[in-house]
Amino acid sequence: MLRNGTVYEAIRAAGNKYPNRNAIYFMKKYITYDQLLDKIDMVASGLVKLGIGRDDVVTIAMPNTIEAVYLFYAVNRVGAIGHMVHPLTPAKQLERYMEAVKSKTLFIVDVFLQAFQDLLKDPLLRVVVACPVGEFGVIKQFLYRLINHKKLKLPKTGADRVIPFKNIYNKISTDYIEEKNPERTAVYLHSGGTSGEAKIVELSNLALNNLADRYPEILQLETYEEKYVLSVLPMFHGFGLCECIHSMLCHGGVDALMPKFDPRKTVQLIKENKVNVIIAVPSLFSALVNCPEFAGDHLKNLKRCYVGGDYVSTSLKKRFNNLMKQYGSDARLLEGYGLTEVVAVCTVNKPDADNPETVGSPISDIEIRILDTETRAILPANTSGEIAIAGDTMMTGYFNDPQATKKAFMTDESGKVWLLTGDYGFLDEKGYLHFKQRIKRLVKVHGMTVLPSEIENLLANLEEISEVAAIGVPNEKKGHLIKLFVVLNPKVQRLHDDDSIRKLIRMEISRYAVPKEIVYIDALPRTGLGKVDTRKLETM
Repeated sequence: MLRNGTVYEAIRAAGNKYPNRNAIYFMKKYITYDQLLDKIDMVASGLVKLGIGRDDVVTIAMPNTIEAVYLFYAVNRVGAIGHMVHPLTPAKQLERYMEAVKSKTLFIVDVFLQAFQDLLKDPLLRVVVACPVGEFGVIKQFLYRLINHKKLKLPKTGADRVIPFKNIYNKISTDYIEEKNPERTAVYLHSGGTSGEAKIVELSNLALNNLADRYPEILQLETYEEKYVLSVLPMFHGFGLCECIHSMLCHGGVDALMPKFDPRKTVQLIKENKVNVIIAVPSLFSALVNCPEFAGDHLKNLKRCYVGGDYVSTSLKKRFNNLMKQYGSDARLLEGYGLTEVVAVCTVNKPDADNPETVGSPISDIEIRILDTETRAILPANTSGEIAIAGDTMMTGYFNDPQATKKAFMTDESGKVWLLTGDYGFLDEKGYLHFKQRIKRLVKVHGMTVLPSEIENLLANLEEISEVAAIGVPNEKKGHLIKLFVVLNPKVQRLHDDDSIRKLIRMEISRYAVPKEIVYIDALPRTGLGKVDTRKLETM
């Protein structure tokens, strides 16, 4: 493991150490570490042939497929920056994202091409489409095209700038300068920010590698050879990218890639001993315990299970852990805490130190302080305040937003830099973190970040709406759901009913932002300072 190298150098070191081990398992196909390195280098050579190099931004809007893994490391090798985006991002939103980071190359899965065809109106944009079964047999590829033929038609505009991923593979070449600076930005990830407003987080090679280096401390496995992590958390998410993909590969384990979560397929993988570690959001574990096939002796194959990213109910922990005990599994549902600004996890309960009422203790080289929200004074144990983090996995900053970056950091009297998370909690006498609530307004729906401000800003543009507020309400299956409060303008004829409002939000933002409930009221409650009283809305 190269803590002082680039992301690519870290995977190359693992590949050189474990060349014949399995690295990836995808749709019953194995990729060894040696094969993985060859593919990464072929894609890197292809990127250079496209003219992509240092500081270029490559947008990757793909689910967890083999090609997405190759691409992530290849982009890093040539010194470019991986801009990781949800593959179901609406076209207009994706266009805004790409404009913000000045990206002119987009990688997607071929079945999404029609959804993004309007982007090709930009004459400088190139779209590379990957077939998820491109590395499989002729019969499987034929069946895939037969089923999806309507989605695979080339657009009328810009068809000459649509490039099949297979054309990216190029003869391995070293006729380019390989990135060697670990402090340079490796990826851009989208986040709600520490203030609840949409931000683009810059993460360095060092930040990713430093967190990956703590993997053995967290998992505490005797060996990683033929140990499979369920890589279902998406690569546009810090937990999915680093904790599932990068960290496991750095230590010689296997990534069992799953583009879309399926509880029954997950159970089948557990039965085949192809999933030993699960790192996921609460809604995924809830779906598993509710799956009739989940219970059974095969649960002995599960060694470690970690949950985070949203509220975890006590009942879910009890149900899951009781099943593990019943069928002789060593795994327990261990809760952790983290945020994109520190890549992913920063505190976690460990197999040998589980305090289920908490979100764990800090991992090594990470410090946690609790600060008074007004004075920034350090608070004693068992006193709630804002959670602040210091360590070597912190973001470089928010892309092109120095003001927000400045607000997110604080330097103490010794010169140490702290990230102000916008989250509320306390440390107990043993150093375990108790997470209370998010000061920032972001909401997690099915593990995905939803920004109420984006919904409100979108609907505020409708003349028929005077005021609007969005909040998250707890939901056992999905963590939270969006509830919308709307004040209509009596002077303007109403043109949008509930269905059209939901459709607009789905198209412009995401399906996770679509409200479960829309409530019409005469006026939004306000605090003494004139701000919308979201706490009061939560009681309505």
